Amino acid sequence: MLSKKSLVVFDLDGTLFNTLGDLAVAVNYALRHFGLPEHSEEQVRSFIGNGSMKLIERSMGEAALSENIARAGVTVEKVHKVYSDFYWEHCTERTRPVPGIVEFLNRSKVRVALLTNKPLRPTEKILEHFGLRNRFEFVLCGDTAPERKPSPAGLQKIIEMAHVSREDTVMVGDDQPDLLAARDAGTDCVTLLCGFGKPVNLLSLEPDNVVLSYAELCQLLRRIV
Repeated sequence: MLSKKSLVVFDLDGTLFNTLGDLAVAVNYALRHFGLPEHSEEQVRSFIGNGSMKLIERSMGEAALSENIARAGVTVEKVHKVYSDFYWEHCTERTRPVPGIVEFLNRSKVRVALLTNKPLRPTEKILEHFGLRNRFEFVLCGDTAPERKPSPAGLQKIIEMAHVSREDTVMVGDDQPDLLAARDAGTDCVTLLCGFGKPVNLLSLEPDNVVLSYAELCQLLRRIV
């Protein structure tokens, strides 16, 4: 049973927002730009985790290692640049907050922070678009945190800045990097099985606090804050 918490640290993709539509369109735009095979939304969903460079690397698949691609001068970094520029322009077109989360954030007085492997620019654009930027006391991203999740460094930095104990902090996320970061930082973690992470991979880590839906997540958060 989780104790009361004074600080809730959220992941973004798959936890606060369903960003899959915009991510998939941007990934396929970049792949198409270089003549590489495109993917369905569900395939792109399976590539999400550990930041956008990993997303592109997984989306390119064997092409990333192909000698023909290398001879043509196509690199993961070049595909990522095209992806990033396009995603920045279009990152709020299909993205939506997950059910109930905006209402929770607007009604609750608990301190909240954001820790994501997503870059700062699209993160802040999404938060601003949905009127949530000022709700988060601290925002650390893949290019502003000391290290990316699953490193605990970003979570530890937020705890330090907030002047709270790790016992008073809970991480909320939907994938292995969130759970591992919380575990190594010594904080509790609420693990979503309805986000972008693969449930079989998450359950293999034996998480202490699992929720199956966003409605269940909001109910749990109301109990512990």
